[in-house]
Amino acid sequence: MENNKIHVEVKGAPLIKFQSLDKIEKLQKGLVYAKTLEYYRQREIDTGDTEVGDSFEGKIHVNEAYIHIVDGDTIALKDELINTKHSDDYVFCMFGIYHFMNEFQFTDKQKDKMRSFGSHALLITDSDEFIRRVKLAAKGKYEVYFDAVNYYPPNEDSGNMLLSLVGNMWKVAFWKRDMYKYQQEARFLFVSNEHNVDHIELDIGDISDISIIVTAEQVLSGEVNKQ
Repeated sequence: MENNKIHVEVKGAPLIKFQSLDKIEKLQKGLVYAKTLEYYRQREIDTGDTEVGDSFEGKIHVNEAYIHIVDGDTIALKDELINTKHSDDYVFCMFGIYHFMNEFQFTDKQKDKMRSFGSHALLITDSDEFIRRVKLAAKGKYEVYFDAVNYYPPNEDSGNMLLSLVGNMWKVAFWKRDMYKYQQEARFLFVSNEHNVDHIELDIGDISDISIIVTAEQVLSGEVNKQ
């Protein structure tokens, strides 16, 4: 490959998974490995890791609010994290290049951060088909959602976040502090009735027809141009 560059035609918005080569190969063979949101919260709490770990994952952050309850009492909340029924569901995360981006290049910060996630990357060349296969494999086992992650400043109460949760509490898993904005994340949320296991595994079948394995450096040095 001349100058270590590749040319790939992608259908839909590109999705990229950065990991070690062995894990990337397992993913291309069909293994989707999803960790519980609680795992990511505990990782930051236990280790201070704020790259993979996030102590706010799957919770509603409230800077300051007053809740009036039925008997007339008022509860004051200040810098609180509120649990929801989806706070311990499972997520599978990827880097997403959004539909509205006609041109895209990784920033220096993204290059630096993404290198820490692994030496290789799986580039999904047909995102709609990939999403369809994940949902098909999950059918009858898990309720599954896919969306891009939204980012908010943690020192402000986000009205947009709260509005998005009305009737769709699962969307709590698609909001993160803006310190993670460089991750440009898209993710699957798997809703399970069981929360007593560390992770879930889903076999979606071989996806080598809609993906390619490349080095992380090849992806990070590339650019996207919408045709």
